[in-house]
Amino acid sequence: MTRINKQKPGKIVKPGEDFEPWESHNPVPLPLIWIAVALGIWGTALLLQEQDSKVVAQAEREAGEAAAHDAAEGGAALFLANCSTCHQPNGAGVRLAVPPLQDSEFAKAGPGVVAQIMLRGIDGPIRVKGFTYDGHMPSFAEALDDAEVAQLASYVGARFGGGETVLAPAEAAQLRMTHSGSGSWQGGAELASLVADLPPQPPMPATAEAGLDPAISDLIFAGKGDVWSCASCHGGLGQGAENTPRLAGLSQGYIAKQLHDFRQGERHNEHMSFVAKGLDDAEIDGLAAYYAGLRVDSTAQPALGGDLARGEQIALQGDWGLGVPACFSCHGPSGFGVGAEFPALAAQQPAYVASQLAAWAGGHRNNSPLGLMDRISEALPEADRRAVSDYLASLPAVPAPEPQAMARIEGGEDEL
Repeated sequence: MTRINKQKPGKIVKPGEDFEPWESHNPVPLPLIWIAVALGIWGTALLLQEQDSKVVAQAEREAGEAAAHDAAEGGAALFLANCSTCHQPNGAGVRLAVPPLQDSEFAKAGPGVVAQIMLRGIDGPIRVKGFTYDGHMPSFAEALDDAEVAQLASYVGARFGGGETVLAPAEAAQLRMTHSGSGSWQGGAELASLVADLPPQPPMPATAEAGLDPAISDLIFAGKGDVWSCASCHGGLGQGAENTPRLAGLSQGYIAKQLHDFRQGERHNEHMSFVAKGLDDAEIDGLAAYYAGLRVDSTAQPALGGDLARGEQIALQGDWGLGVPACFSCHGPSGFGVGAEFPALAAQQPAYVASQLAAWAGGHRNNSPLGLMDRISEALPEADRRAVSDYLASLPAVPAPEPQAMARIEGGEDEL
């Protein structure tokens, strides 16, 4: 860089080594300053408002949990473990997805009504506090004994319905006998016969009985050529046993994806790879549709000696000290599954779950979304894997899926 000597015009003088270049600083226009200040104030206000909303929401959730914990022991603990992941600790439910319990017509009807709903579950539309929901609630008949049903129903009736009636275990046992083999309540329309003065309920939608394709039936119960039948390992109702997984109630998209992965070598199992390679796409879709539509009781139960309290903690809360999120944060409330990527975990056979966690941890299975299960399984000690596997086996079976809803979730067509 050069400069002109002002005392000797025309002569160019080179700058010294300590010369620092500079340029004149033009002032920022005042309107721009005003705009910047206004934007800063506006952004700060939005951040504060959002933070206040989060604080209020967190306070409400913690208050609900505290109230449940402070209530009589037994019913409160059962509610947190079995109901709060869907209906929320404060009984508010999930807007347009899970009906509320707080001040609902059913909670106010008393623990006898609550117990009957728990024992049978619900399939079909139901109207609660002026809003209609797709009712798909599991039966807790296999998951809870008579004393637990009585405690939980009494808690719900008192906490959310404001009643004072207490259901005795003997009464719960009688209700269990009365409703044995009755199947799920068919929405609010059938529950109207149980609850006095219930507001008008939506009718059950008509369903067409298409029947099972004979070719798919043969695959399930007889096999095809050298390919043995599905029922020979998974059971006639897809309930599974020991290290053979439960298929009943898993989403159609998830089952189809696993069969494709077995066929293409992206998931490894000697027996399933052999079976899947003998199936075409139409057969895979037919099998997936059949098992996704099954609603059957659970045959799973804790069998690995795991710590059920620890398993419940991992499923509901995770363990961030290990970098492990809650199972239900991906697999949905109560482990009922979310779409094709996150299968139902509720009522799954514990030996199967533990073996899959070990496979992910050891690098022998790697077809989970974004590698999530690989990292989570590796972080869990072996005792924690047994604990969470046993806890998931203690949960009630997944509710029967509603075909249109599943098609919306998975982005497919209604093929059931």
